[in-house]
Amino acid sequence: MAEKQQKLDALKRLSLLFDDGEYELLDGSADTGARIAHGNVYGTPVFAYAEGGCGAFSTATAGKLSKVYNLAEKTGTPVVAIYDSKGVDLEGGGLTLDACAELLHRCSAVSGVVPQVSVVAGTCGGFESVCASLADICLMERNAEFFLTAPFNDLSDSDAKKIAGSAEYAEKASAAAVICDGEEALFTKTRQIVGMLPSNNLEVPPFCDFSEPEKAPTEDAALGTVDAGSEIELFPGKGLSSKVYLATVLGSPVGVVSINGRVCRNDSLKVSRLVQFCDSFSLPVVTFINSEGFLVSADNDMNGGIRNAALLSHVISQATTVKVSVVTGSAIGSLFSVLCGKYSASDLCLAWKGAVIGELTPKASVAMMWSDRIEQDSDIEKLAKQYAEEEESAEKAFESGIIDKIIAPETTRKAVADAIDMLASKRVRNASRKHGNMPY
Repeated sequence: MAEKQQKLDALKRLSLLFDDGEYELLDGSADTGARIAHGNVYGTPVFAYAEGGCGAFSTATAGKLSKVYNLAEKTGTPVVAIYDSKGVDLEGGGLTLDACAELLHRCSAVSGVVPQVSVVAGTCGGFESVCASLADICLMERNAEFFLTAPFNDLSDSDAKKIAGSAEYAEKASAAAVICDGEEALFTKTRQIVGMLPSNNLEVPPFCDFSEPEKAPTEDAALGTVDAGSEIELFPGKGLSSKVYLATVLGSPVGVVSINGRVCRNDSLKVSRLVQFCDSFSLPVVTFINSEGFLVSADNDMNGGIRNAALLSHVISQATTVKVSVVTGSAIGSLFSVLCGKYSASDLCLAWKGAVIGELTPKASVAMMWSDRIEQDSDIEKLAKQYAEEEESAEKAFESGIIDKIIAPETTRKAVADAIDMLASKRVRNASRKHGNMPY
């Protein structure tokens, strides 16, 4: 838990959030320890609610946060909520519960309408942890506390309990997308994220200053494509083989998926969350794939692998934002269909020269299709290389029409930027319905 003398009050936190530390307070008093304000973040108008180690979360504080959401909904303005309190006021009884219920409704009502960013700067527990988790992105200071039920009420002696409530715990639980050391870093990162987002779902994303990447695509396909220093990795503690980022390409905000290795259940879930968020606010999604498929594991399948793969397919298929896929190594089997399929997952599928695309890995294909050519174990490697070049090459995939273009690795940044620009006028509507039934 952060030491009290190191914590900032609500007004100081608001000054760290807004441009030049300038903002307009929208409440008449500070008796709750929480304040609400309006100001700009990189020139974008934002409503904010900030706690500063205040007492219990009461009907009055719930009313302030509800006011922020009400104003944001009316004006199409992003919301930043900064949490640090001692939990819900137990003396408020049913009135507090009712005020909390109204707030949960308001958080959900503007989901996908205006960007919501929650910032856990101190203690965020119980009801407030639910509010914080309803936001599009949740950031957390490393010494803060984040929990649904108080850790000291757990009488077990599990490994999870030992870190319960900590930033490490929140990261493992996918409750916090970004962990920062210190509050200045926390609000710098919050500002960077807000600065990449449109004001609402009807606005176009902003244009950001940019510099050429420091890495080459051959060193890191994703970081060699996005603008230098623009990338913000989300949920770095989840997934075996994936990284997801918010970033910019030639100044345009995008969501980036980078997959290197077999995709586990947590990878699928993490990628789904990014794609769904980007789709809400029309941020293009660029996916880099070098994988032999989904993780081969009965435990992974039983514990969510199948369901989360289906969720990933559903989310990507339903996303109407611009989607560009780049095969940088291998894209095998159902993973290619989920991430690169031109009728669902990708508007434009590019592949590096030398990429391998097939139903099975080259070795597995040789074992099934060319088994009569195998005379000794040493033949497998040679035949697999031959099979990849003849039957599973990027050229073969291009000839069959399942990819759109073969590119040289060093041209990846330009090819991706050109694809995003070409698809900028994309207009797609899904069938009219109440909502899809996601396979959670």
